[in-house]
Amino acid sequence: MKNILRILVLTVLVSPVMAQSYRIDQTESNKRAPLQSGALGKNIISLMPMQMMVMNLEDDGPDFTVGLSYERIFNNELISFRLPFSVSLFKPNFYYLMPTLKIYPKKQGIVKFALGPQFLFAYGKDEYSRYLNSPSGGYWETVEEVRKQFGFLINNNVNFTFSRNVYLALDYSLGIKYYDNFPNEYNSFFPFGRESNITPVFQLNFNMGFRF
Repeated sequence: MKNILRILVLTVLVSPVMAQSYRIDQTESNKRAPLQSGALGKNIISLMPMQMMVMNLEDDGPDFTVGLSYERIFNNELISFRLPFSVSLFKPNFYYLMPTLKIYPKKQGIVKFALGPQFLFAYGKDEYSRYLNSPSGGYWETVEEVRKQFGFLINNNVNFTFSRNVYLALDYSLGIKYYDNFPNEYNSFFPFGRESNITPVFQLNFNMGFRF
């Protein structure tokens, strides 16, 4: 699991370099000039058909979600606010909200890279295992409770706008989970765990949508 995540993180980290090295010839530039002249819409509604959430790079297996997001690009075209909301496919009634401030080094165009701070709020029913002692011996008990998590990440995003209204993006983040009301030893492979619930987190998603 760790090796797969390391390879995945290294792979997605090269995407800003790919975005910055993207070039089109003069003919294509002339054809697409309207897309580079500030004529693009400042509102983006997108679907996230698949998102991978890794809430603990050391222990947890990934959670997969589907979701929607709304992005509003400010008038200077260099800053935007994005609000993604997603629902877990593996955990019934478990949700993620990740408000993001995106900073674009350059104004809007066909291919643009952005980065910025991102907050993570996770909420819903989840379960963990705890070890209990009894006169007849110890045993594991599965506990189901409402789980609350909070974290902070650095978001990286590569946007592709192929026409005035068609939007695609690769979005990934790496950061820290600061709060988790579940005990850290909820993973049965580490029944005694560590004292701190502060753990690294990672998310990756592909999204497509409508720009207006």
